[in-house]
Formats: sequence, C-alpha cells, structure tokens
Amino acid sequence: MKFEEIKKYFQENYKIFIPIGFMIILFIAFLIYYKVSISNNYKVDSEVEVFQYLGNDKKYTYDAIVSKNRKDVIVDFKPVDVKISLDSTPIYINDKKKNTVIFYKDMSVVMPTMSCAEYLAKGYSYITFEKNVYNMTTDRYHGKLNHYFLYDGKDLYFFIEKVTLKVNNDSVELSPYSYVIARYNNYISYYDKASDTYKTIEVGNSGITVENEFYKIVVDKDIIDYNGENVILASDFSNLITIDKKGK
Repeated sequence: MKFEEIKKYFQENYKIFIPIGFMIILFIAFLIYYKVSISNNYKVDSEVEVFQYLGNDKKYTYDAIVSKNRKDVIVDFKPVDVKISLDSTPIYINDKKKNTVIFYKDMSVVMPTMSCAEYLAKGYSYITFEKNVYNMTTDRYHGKLNHYFLYDGKDLYFFIEKVTLKVNNDSVELSPYSYVIARYNNYISYYDKASDTYKTIEVGNSGITVENEFYKIVVDKDIIDYNGENVILASDFSNLITIDKKGK
C-alpha cells in the first residue's frame, strides 16, 4: 500500500481512530497510576529496639514496628505493647552499624552555612551515619547533611556534629546525635549521645548558647547569631519548603 493510499485511508476513517487513540492513552495512564499506587502502598515491617528520654530524665527502651516502602522511606512507626506519647523527641534505634535516629514529627533543617536557610523535613524523616557521612531520608529526599542542625519550632535542637553548650558560665561538650531542650521556668535539658546521659539543670536568668565553629545559637531566644546579626528561627513550619527542593 502506497503512502498516499495510507494517508487517504486514515483521513477517511479518522473518526474511528480518535476513540481508539483515546482508549490507548487512558490505558497507559491507568498502568502508570497502578504502578505508582502499588509502589506507594508497598511496605516492609521490621521490629526494632529503640530508646528515648521522655520528660522525667528516664530512659525508655521499647520495641517498635518501623514500616518502610520500596524507596527506604519510613511510612509508619508503631510502638509494640507500650503506650508512648510521641512528639519531637528523637527516637534512637539500637543499631550500631547505621546509627539511626527517627523524627516522628515535622522538623526544620537549619543551614547556618547557607545564610541560615530553613527547610522542612516531614515526620518520619530519619538520619543515618555511615562511612563518616550523615544522610537524611524523608518522603522525597535522600542526601547528606553538612553543618546543619534540626529544630522542632518550639524548644528542641538536635545536632549532627559536636557542639558546646554554654550556661551559667559553664561549658558542656556534646557529641554528635545529641540534643538540647530549652524548658520553661528557667530549666534546660540536654542529652549527650556518646555518654548516653540526660540531665536537666536550672539556668536562672543566664543566657544559653550552643555553638561550634560554624554557628552560634542563642537557645533561650530561638535565634542564630549570624555574622553579628540575629536570625529568628521559624516557629511556624507552614511557610517552609521541603528539603527536597533545596537548591532549586
């Protein structure tokens, strides 16, 4: 059949091919939707041992079911046979190989070396430490963390590198994976991961800072001292863009 004959055939029968083409497009769209849906609904459950320090300086160790999808993203976290009020308190998995910590609630990822930019890490995000690299995984992001820290928008600060807590003219060296909580009534709590110690101390009216060579945080005021200027940290995360959009 010559080209002109083929062309004429399609011109005379185009009304038949339009619905056929439309049906083919719908079928392809359905296949794509089905594949994405299956991928999103797929999950693998693992029972792991975790621990947290909750409110009264006491360490709670318990088992939990951690559910991950095909992209290694946590989609669910459920304590086993124990009632725990889950908030922004870091959840440490007893796994020395990856050194994993989970954040049940939304957190701000603060980047002092990038003009104090803040990005949102949605709940169920987690950080691992492997081969001397800190990586964060969220629902849409998997990448390394540089000189950043996490903030819950209220009073908890989590650090991935060494920092110095200064209060009452005293200094406390905190190891990576440690955190600080500025509590009401002139008290502050801190957890040091290396020594696995949690303490609450009275600070009076003195200033509370956490610092290293890359940043200085005035904890009791929720600000960063950035090149001599005060940058207020976000308490409302609704305007933060997610970390997967960093650099875009």
